[in-house]
Amino acid sequence: MLAGAPPTTNGLGIGLCGPAIIHHGSEAQKKRFLRPMLRAEEMWCQGYSEPGAGSDLANLRTTAELRGDQYVVNGQKIWTSQAHRADWIFCLVRTDPKADKHEGIGFLLIDMKTPGIEVAPLVQMTGNRGFSQCFFKDVVVPAQNLIGKPTQGWQIANTVLGYERGASTLSRYAGYRREFDQVVETARTVRRGGGPAAKDRLTRQRIAQAYVELEVLRLNSLRSLTALANGHKPGPESSLQKLYYSEMGQRLARLGNDLVGPYGQLLSGSPRAPHDGRAAQRELQSRAPTIFAGTSEIQRNIIAERVLGLPRR
Repeated sequence: MLAGAPPTTNGLGIGLCGPAIIHHGSEAQKKRFLRPMLRAEEMWCQGYSEPGAGSDLANLRTTAELRGDQYVVNGQKIWTSQAHRADWIFCLVRTDPKADKHEGIGFLLIDMKTPGIEVAPLVQMTGNRGFSQCFFKDVVVPAQNLIGKPTQGWQIANTVLGYERGASTLSRYAGYRREFDQVVETARTVRRGGGPAAKDRLTRQRIAQAYVELEVLRLNSLRSLTALANGHKPGPESSLQKLYYSEMGQRLARLGNDLVGPYGQLLSGSPRAPHDGRAAQRELQSRAPTIFAGTSEIQRNIIAERVLGLPRR
């Protein structure tokens, strides 16, 4: 990514579902799903959030009723990234409505071509259509597609979230570093106080602060990568990385937009938009990481309770 290459294809499969199958799946499931996932022969999306279960994910209501050797799935998922392009979805479903809400959840792999699935794209404030709603009506899924035990879904979901929040941050660093380099280039070309913004003292201080924050992200990402290489599965400490990179990304996007001035509010397609609306696009997109994979407020609670051991109030 630092060289300008596009991001990894099938990131939701490789980065999120793949670790769940590796840690909790059977040997047959590993053989069936991992190779085509890595080769991008089968694209994946994630079925977690629901209209009434976003931050309170354990409140999900999509059901999977076991009938013989099949599950019948009914419900709805929302904010499903790339669902309109996916071949498969890894989905949290309620397998036991009578159990505690954290204990009655399963982790189910569903073929998106199965009859009864409807995908409806959602338009984001950036104008993109990367998210969708997914509706499930009497969708029949082989029971062999369940990862782990029928009520082990919450544990598996936390494995996935650990990788999403912390293990992928080195690639995020590369993306932010590219953005930083473009910010520096912009500072050399736009004017502040009668000269290049790169010579303005306040702008230079903000750029220096952004560089320091990037280095902190890089070093912590390497620490996470070392832990993975030593066989450690990401735990609640991943929330430190997620909270840090998501809020750092907002500051970096704001710096880039501030440099181009009022025209930075214009989106792609406007004849006056600098760099074809790149600054506006990035600032709008920078809001998303503080929401997906758990909001910043949730990350702070996890850090307080599970990392620092502070009492709950």
